[in-house]
Amino acid sequence: MVMLQTIQKRHTIIFDMRFDYEIPVDEYAAAQTLYYTANGKSRLFKRALGWVLLGLFFSLIAMFRWADWGPTLLLLTGAWFIYAGIASLFPTRYYRRAYPESGLVGKKYHAELDENGFSVTGDSCSWRVLWTEALLKGENKRVFMFTGKGTIFIFGKKYLTHDQQADIRRFAAMP
Repeated sequence: MVMLQTIQKRHTIIFDMRFDYEIPVDEYAAAQTLYYTANGKSRLFKRALGWVLLGLFFSLIAMFRWADWGPTLLLLTGAWFIYAGIASLFPTRYYRRAYPESGLVGKKYHAELDENGFSVTGDSCSWRVLWTEALLKGENKRVFMFTGKGTIFIFGKKYLTHDQQADIRRFAAMP
């Protein structure tokens, strides 16, 4: 259910957007990936490169000393580091597996957004976040992602009209 209200106040129009939503696995993974990359793309790449280089180092040591079990274990450890480095560049699979333990499965939320901020209420929780308190903001083809109050807020675009999505971008001062 999506409802858009317009309130006249001192000759300015304030939009108050309200909608109910759930966070399915695809939207959860998309928002977590947005958060992961918004926290620092350069740090993400440097960390992945570090793991790959460490793995290559261990693997090269093992290849030149293949005579006993030590190098074999070193080779396997090196291969694991390379895998971990490459996998950290593509976190969506991890977040899809982590979704069942997230506590979001089947939960319903109600969101209200306006020019000042947004509030979200769920079964046993409630938040009010001003746009100025939203530390990280992100958007992809599935979701809007905002962080504030120590929480990641996920708003699925399928619950919003094109005009409402444009209003959210304007409210949050997103490009």
